[in-house]
Amino acid sequence: MKPASGGKAYGLLFLTFFIWGSVYVGGKLISDQVPPALLACLRCTLGLIPLSMMASKYRGKVHIAREDWKWFFLVGVTGYFMTITLIQLGISLTGAAMAALINALTPVSVTIMAAIFLRERITPVKLVCLVLALAGTVIITGGAGSQGEMAGILVVGVAVFTWGIASVFMRRLTARYPAVLVTAIGTAFSLLFHIPLGVYTVATQPVDLNPLSICVVLYLAWVGSGVAQYSWTRALSLLPASTCSLFYPLQPMFSALLGALILKETFGTSFFAGLLLISLDVVLNTWETRRLARNERQA
Repeated sequence: MKPASGGKAYGLLFLTFFIWGSVYVGGKLISDQVPPALLACLRCTLGLIPLSMMASKYRGKVHIAREDWKWFFLVGVTGYFMTITLIQLGISLTGAAMAALINALTPVSVTIMAAIFLRERITPVKLVCLVLALAGTVIITGGAGSQGEMAGILVVGVAVFTWGIASVFMRRLTARYPAVLVTAIGTAFSLLFHIPLGVYTVATQPVDLNPLSICVVLYLAWVGSGVAQYSWTRALSLLPASTCSLFYPLQPMFSALLGALILKETFGTSFFAGLLLISLDVVLNTWETRRLARNERQA
């Protein structure tokens, strides 16, 4: 990996996790107005619009091998249907900060899956990064003062597992196809499940689509499920899956900051202690990634 590519990848990761941190706050903001399953459906359905526009430049230029369609389908099912639906449900049950805390366990899931299926090496430094990441996340979300219910915690825990699997599938596909194409096709496959569940939700649960909820839905769809999903998939094409996953602690940090501004959540000195740990995690992870890349070039 060239240094320029590394810098681009890190920028994409910061953008991704800022947006994903805001998604938790937006989802909580309208959780009483739009049911989780419907919100997940609207996110992916509307988010497919900008993704399709970005992917259209590859129409007729990229041939997808027949044997790879199953991986696109699995990305859609595990990453864009199961994970997004479960995350929205978890946010409604536990709140933004607690859901972000549990979802920060994703590095453990992604790193383990990448080691098993992609044979990516887990170095001692990366193990230290995982410890720092989890410790910083616990401190930050604890400082934000959020409390969660066990049901919501379990739901988000399952989402962590499904996203870890999806990230491994994405890594396999982005080695062969443009990132935006992987994201768009995966999202399209997810609609096979989102739309029936969304229709059922509208028929059985109350929905309040007022101006606020409409604006939040559009943001979650076009930015949260469009821009962020593309930037994440693109980052996976530039860096190992286990390295990308180590940036997950930035998500609850941004979620806590936005939660304080929008949801009036409060936090104290523990937040800044967690921020210090996360900053150390990112710096250490960047150094280790560059060290490994330099060793590969010299080998």
